[in-house]
Amino acid sequence: MPVSKKGATASAGSNYYSGSASNNAPKNWFRVLWFFLLLSMVVIAVVNIKPYVDAAQALEVTIVDAAFIRFISLIPVVNAIASLLGVGVAWVVGTVLWGTFQIIELLPVIMYNHPGFLEEVIQDAEQNSKYSIKSDEDPTVANLKKAYNKLPVSFLENLGKIRLVAYVIDFCICFWRYSPVSSGKITDFFYFSVTGQWQKINTNNLILAIVTLFGVEIALNLLLWVGKLAFTAKRASEPRR
Repeated sequence: MPVSKKGATASAGSNYYSGSASNNAPKNWFRVLWFFLLLSMVVIAVVNIKPYVDAAQALEVTIVDAAFIRFISLIPVVNAIASLLGVGVAWVVGTVLWGTFQIIELLPVIMYNHPGFLEEVIQDAEQNSKYSIKSDEDPTVANLKKAYNKLPVSFLENLGKIRLVAYVIDFCICFWRYSPVSSGKITDFFYFSVTGQWQKINTNNLILAIVTLFGVEIALNLLLWVGKLAFTAKRASEPRR
């Protein structure tokens, strides 16, 4: 029995919309997941600022001389932020310190997940001319040649070293603010961990310290991972030519 043209058109339209809906479902799920990860990252970031504010207050940033207060009030951006939020100098200093450490810690993660940046570095490293270093050469010139020969990879190496130092300082601040042992000594924490005296370790503080130390970086890695999955799913759903 022949199928009418109108029925065939309706069937094709139904198949098109059902196919479009099934193709859009993964994209929508990725968007929802990405949004919740971003929201979690913001919440973790807000919580992470508190230890740096406490550190600034412990260093008596709020009890500085009047000259420093006047200097801070002359900076338009800092003064506007402090006035708008109604916070003190310790909050501003703590937020700036936290932001500085986060940039140092997260910058390598962003760079190593950027294909364009990696491609540029690899091409520059392969195409860049190298200077030969002679044994009887002036030490200053030899050091300059060594520094030039390492470009641009030396930037990433130095950034990795700075990142390690930032993590050490960040760890000290987190351990000081959320000490997992009552004595506040890191040696006691390692001793209790090795000897299995888990009842003497404050689990809540330990979790807070770990989240404060690695929470933002883990959330950023998850965001980048979900973004890559969404991009791959989008390309896979596109019709092949």
